[in-house]
Amino acid sequence: MAQYSYVYANNLYLNITNRCMMACPYCIKHKWAGKFRGNSLRLDKEPTVEQVIESIGDPTKYGEIIFCGYGDALIRLPEVIEISKWLKSKNVTVRINTAGLANRYYGKNILPQLKGLIDVISISLNGSNPQEHNKINNPMFKEESFNEILKFAQAAKEYIPTVVVTAVELPGLDVSKVKEVVKPLGVHFRVRPYLDEYEEY
Repeated sequence: MAQYSYVYANNLYLNITNRCMMACPYCIKHKWAGKFRGNSLRLDKEPTVEQVIESIGDPTKYGEIIFCGYGDALIRLPEVIEISKWLKSKNVTVRINTAGLANRYYGKNILPQLKGLIDVISISLNGSNPQEHNKINNPMFKEESFNEILKFAQAAKEYIPTVVVTAVELPGLDVSKVKEVVKPLGVHFRVRPYLDEYEEY
């Protein structure tokens, strides 16, 4: 049975969708039969808000509650908002890991809806230009995706206290070039090691 939440380190991760705006070939969901560290994350059916909250239990036990499963949680924006409202009523830190394409996906700026609900947003950027990003990640909006992600990261600063752009040390990707692209945005940047298994955004 698929899990709607799972513990890793001192954090609780919420797995609310397997749908994503990317089709990254290096993502474990394409290689590891829906398993991550013993957790079954492949969803036959997306959970309701109530099911997710029930799976969380006491959120104050964890360092952070993080929306991060086999898909991009912002595809289910209304559910993210409702779950986050409940979490913030418990005075816990909420993070969302995303591909950074939600504004393009919805055709509008969705970030104001996250203000006061999300403490940290972590945006994955694996590529230093539109062509490289498109080749590595197979994003929904092709080469347009790269600039959309940069615009999303910059806009997020107005609504979310901590904005982090991350890059994975993928074979053939020069993360120092990604860092240079991100630098003018005035957000945090973090390099993540590449492992041959699923890594969080």
